[in-house]
Amino acid sequence: MTTAGRVRLTIVVVFAAGLLLAATARAQPAQGPPIVIKDIHVEGSRRVHDAVILGRVKSTVGSTFNPSLLSEDIRAIFGLGFFDDVQLRVEDFEGGVKVVFVVTERPFVRDVDFVGHKKADRETLQEKIDIKLGSVYNPVDVQRAVEKLRDYYEDEGYFEVQITPNVEKFSDGDVRLVFSIVEGRQMTIDTIVFRGNKGLTDAQLKDAMETKERQYFILRGKVQRQRLDTDVDRIIAAYNDNGYIQARVESIDPAIDRERARVTITIVVVEGPQFTVGTVQITGVTLLPEREIVRQIKFKAGDVFSVGKVRDSVQGILNLYSTIGRASADVNPKRDQLAATNQINVTFEVSEGPEVYVERINISGNVRSEDKILRRELPLREGDLYTLQKRERARQKLVNLGFFESVAVTTQPGADKTKIVVNVDVVERATGLFSLGGGYSSVDSLVGTIDLAQRNFLGRGWEVAVRIRAGAKTQQGTISFTEPWLFDRPLSAGFDIFKSIRDYTDYKYDTTGVNLRLSHPFAEYWRWHLGYRVSQDDIRNIDEFASPALRDQEGITLTSAVGGSLTRDSRDVIAAPTKGAQTVLSLDFAGLGGDSKFVKATALQTYFKPIWFGHIIAMRAEGGYGFGWADEPLPLFERFFLGGPNSVRSFKFHGLSPVDETGFKTGGTSEILGNVEYIVPLPFAFRLAGFFDIGNVYGFSTSFDPTDLRKAAGGGIRWQSPFGPIRVDYGFNLDRRAGEAIGAFHFSVGSPF
Repeated sequence: MTTAGRVRLTIVVVFAAGLLLAATARAQPAQGPPIVIKDIHVEGSRRVHDAVILGRVKSTVGSTFNPSLLSEDIRAIFGLGFFDDVQLRVEDFEGGVKVVFVVTERPFVRDVDFVGHKKADRETLQEKIDIKLGSVYNPVDVQRAVEKLRDYYEDEGYFEVQITPNVEKFSDGDVRLVFSIVEGRQMTIDTIVFRGNKGLTDAQLKDAMETKERQYFILRGKVQRQRLDTDVDRIIAAYNDNGYIQARVESIDPAIDRERARVTITIVVVEGPQFTVGTVQITGVTLLPEREIVRQIKFKAGDVFSVGKVRDSVQGILNLYSTIGRASADVNPKRDQLAATNQINVTFEVSEGPEVYVERINISGNVRSEDKILRRELPLREGDLYTLQKRERARQKLVNLGFFESVAVTTQPGADKTKIVVNVDVVERATGLFSLGGGYSSVDSLVGTIDLAQRNFLGRGWEVAVRIRAGAKTQQGTISFTEPWLFDRPLSAGFDIFKSIRDYTDYKYDTTGVNLRLSHPFAEYWRWHLGYRVSQDDIRNIDEFASPALRDQEGITLTSAVGGSLTRDSRDVIAAPTKGAQTVLSLDFAGLGGDSKFVKATALQTYFKPIWFGHIIAMRAEGGYGFGWADEPLPLFERFFLGGPNSVRSFKFHGLSPVDETGFKTGGTSEILGNVEYIVPLPFAFRLAGFFDIGNVYGFSTSFDPTDLRKAAGGGIRWQSPFGPIRVDYGFNLDRRAGEAIGAFHFSVGSPF
């Protein structure tokens, strides 16, 4: 007998007992007392507390015996879901009756296991089912779990999967569930076939789909039902963007060839007529010139109608209003469909709304970082006029802190139409670094490194670093500290203690010193910098055949220099920019004490622009000039050299320089440098780059001639690794001269410019 049958039988028994008691009561004199419940008791419960069971019972001690109410009590107890059977026993007790609910508990699931699985790990399979340890065993839940597991495997292309649930009982009645899985072969896509398409080609529809016949041009695609469901929307969206607004997907049928483990997906579409744009009108515009609104509309009369372009036009108009603080503006693209001519008249109904102010800024996700180090970077404050530029600038500044894996800045309506709530959600990254390592650089050959750094020390935004670098040609050590907000003002201050020894081809340079830094932002994207450097510079091992002027550079020099610079940086991501620009104008003056007396000025301009398909054009222009004063020449260690991974890449590091009559590279007093890169993004954070470099160094042994430029072209690959951008480049010498190499190979860390 089923559980439900036993419950119905119990209720019938209760009714029968009630009728018997009622008949007994009628046999007694009419004035006899009613039957009273003197006690209510539960039997058979082991894990479920009696109080939980009796909490569902409406019958009470002292109440009149009521068979109908007791029947409801049985149903309520059974509805708890903990019992296979609920029965009622009625006994005489102290002049009344004792009601006993006899329950038979269902077993509990003490363990769940999976065997035979290879595609997914145990944790993934456990997440797919609703059965948890300690839950009540229910065969219906087990069958539902089997279906969910089968759906998961079929979504991954395993259409031959077999799943068998086994129930093992423990001595105390609890059970262990074991799902035996035979995964079978993973079905891959043979081909995708379309039926009924005339307006759009198979290639256009396949491009719109997430499901692909080939992955990475080599591997066969996998069948995933969830993706196919999404592809229905993608196909319809492709048709809607090409004027077929009545298009629909009639069916998607995966035909399985079990012998070859291949699937042929047949998609039947019904296109309907293609619609074009009739008239385009705008209403409700008073605050902006209508021509500015028209510029945001992505189509004109006579174009093929596109739902996507309508959506983009609406967003463009909203963004335009957001730039003037009207974030509550609303745009309704009203469409008037003319079936007779297959045209759609579009009217953009604009409701400009009031100015919107920031009501509140909510920040979440910052576990280690103090709230204030995020808030102080935001160009938005409570009560400020909200604009789209400020929101995007807020996200950009938080991303460039380098403290977070991701930064999302979203908004929601405030208390009324004049207010908006800004939500900042961040995911923190590990900002500390301790590493012991080694590697190879085309500049320094084999190197060993020790890095101890923390970019968000104590969660207060301090930057602390100790770095040691030792290789065949260089030894460097640096201790640095930066407080980005001194006295809780946007005043960055810091110092660097450094020691560096480098072996050049013709001499060795050894410097030890301290650098003090101070900077402050102003206007949009701009910042001024001030610095003071004192260092002991030692040049030794100069080639004995060098000119007397260069021999005079040998020895120890004390340098005391002050410097200042102006920078403007609008790059979106500093580590790997995709858009924006950087401007740097700097001037250094040495001679406030010490031995060195020189002036050195440099100018740098970079520019990044996304073009099509995520490709990027990157450009840099750089120039510099320096001179000594008080009859002192520009020191050798301050002169200009080109060549290397961040310069003219057909030459090795410091390989491009004027030379004296002995062939010694003297360095120059001025330089010109230009770089252009074409960058193509690839999967897994890789990028391909093609580049063209041009530049030269002038001075001492050569006169300044901006038409005398060296040229290089080449290509490389970049990887945005967890340790920073890693680059491999090879540059070809386009105007090779006698004694020069064909080109140069460069392996380096960091952005080229």
